[in-house]
Amino acid sequence: MLFNRDGFVNVRLQHIADEAVVSVGNLAYHFPNKDAILLTIYEELARRQKELLAEYKVVPLFDNIDRLIRRTFRLQQDYIFFYLDTLELIRANTAIAEAHRQHISWQVAQLKAMYDFNAARGAMVAEPREGLFEQLALHFWTASDFWFTRELARGNPEFEEQAYRSALWALLLPYFTEMGMREYGQMLQSPYDFFF
Repeated sequence: MLFNRDGFVNVRLQHIADEAVVSVGNLAYHFPNKDAILLTIYEELARRQKELLAEYKVVPLFDNIDRLIRRTFRLQQDYIFFYLDTLELIRANTAIAEAHRQHISWQVAQLKAMYDFNAARGAMVAEPREGLFEQLALHFWTASDFWFTRELARGNPEFEEQAYRSALWALLLPYFTEMGMREYGQMLQSPYDFFF
């Protein structure tokens, strides 16, 4: 909460101890510094992201992809400080930098598999040239993880889920077949969530 509200660099162990109503010594016994706390938070964030991707990847139909996008938006808000300060945080912490690089590679591979699946079922065009879906996956990851930073840089401090969803779907729309466009339109008219 403190990192989200005040930013990682502005929070000291004393602030965290005060908020948790413990002594700094007690806090330092479990977490010797902020980087140890950050690593624990990052591990929780990565675990939650993997759970989200694992839920949809068996059958990544458009309804499931939309659900993933919506839930990712909410998850990122829970850890907004990380998404706003990613570069600073990974520059300052080599353990998180390496873990995050591996996590990004895993996410991109999952996204590419999603495109391959939808191309195979006829909702997306076959990969127009080798490597394009991997590039698309990288763009999708970038648009997802840096959307909040982009909006703040543009002077839009209000984060709306619908704008986030639209930005991500816009990357995929050019690759939809006629069948994919129909499915996308139906999803927009009556979104269905398999996990109420």
